[in-house]
This record gives sequence, structure tokens and C-alpha cells, in this order.
Amino acid sequence: MSEYNLDSEKILRNLNKLDELYNNSSGDDLAPIFYSKIALMEYCGWIECSIDLIMMRITEAEYSEVISLTGKSFLKSINNFSYKDHFIKILVQVLGMANAERLVEACRERGELDILKAKLDNTELKKVRNIAAHTYHRDDSVSYDAPNFFITEVNHLFDIFSKIAIYIDNITSETSETSETSETSETSETSETSETSE
Repeated sequence: MSEYNLDSEKILRNLNKLDELYNNSSGDDLAPIFYSKIALMEYCGWIECSIDLIMMRITEAEYSEVISLTGKSFLKSINNFSYKDHFIKILVQVLGMANAERLVEACRERGELDILKAKLDNTELKKVRNIAAHTYHRDDSVSYDAPNFFITEVNHLFDIFSKIAIYIDNITSETSETSETSETSETSETSETSETSE
């Protein structure tokens, strides 16, 4: 089992609680706004953490210490989320172009690529998230989605993220097996050469 397991239980528990509080806050002008802002921040944080967890799974393959540490350091330097500038950039850096292309094609074949792009490149979501994160007063020019909106979004994305994680596990497993086969072959050839020399 991976050390970096994806999770939807905690975020859904948080969002369901916020939804309950939201629905019980009728008559209060500010409470629904607060619960909606928190739900928005929780959802965006969950997306970032989920992408991090997916990519960190790659570092569990049998790499040398310096390669593994370099990969982890790179992943920690990437913040925010978008399809091209973050998700694809990370995939290419840690999986290589060929494997990244294979993963993207797998998503396209399942009909999930456009959904993933739309969720990660939701400019309106990020705009509202930035407003929520950098303001403390009530802003009537901005409207926030109710917590139950994000419950549906999590369920959609979690299914896609889980499939991507499995695909990456398979790729890294193939890479590890190829590396082990190569090392065994090299060891065998070295041994044979040594015996011939003797």
C-alpha cells in the first residue's frame, strides 16, 4: 500500500458539516457566507493536496536516493493547480514526456480529459478563491457557491484522480521491473566476462 494514499472521506466529512451548518444558518446574513468561503478554501486545498499525493507516489519506486530526493524537492516547489502549468508540468518532469503522453491519452480514451482540464483550469473558481483568501470583509460583488456544490465536485474529481493514481502506479512498477531486469542482466554479463577472463 502506498504511503501517499488519496482520500475523499475527510474532505467530504468537512463539506457535509459545512453544508449542515449552512442550511441551519437561515436568518443570519453572515454565517452562510462564512461557511461557503470555508468550503471553497477546503475544496481548493484538497485539489492541491490530491495532486501532490498522486505525484509523490512516483517517488516510491526503486530510485537511487539522490534521484528520489530531487524528485520530492521538485514536487514540493510546485504550488497551486492548473492543467497545463502545474499538472502537466509535474507529469512531464517526474514521469518523462512519453509516460506523461500515455497517461493523458488514457484519460482522453476514458472521456475524462476534458473534465479534468475544466476542473483544474476553472478561472472563475480561482478568482473567487483568491478573493476569499485575501479579503475579510463582506463583498456583495462576489457570490460563493454553497458547500453542497463542492461535495459533487469532490466526487467527480476523486474518481478521476484515483484512476490516474492507479495508472501511475502501473507505470512506475513497469519502470522498476525494467530497471531490476537491466541490473540483473548487467550483473550476469559482468560475471560471465569475469569468468571468461579467468
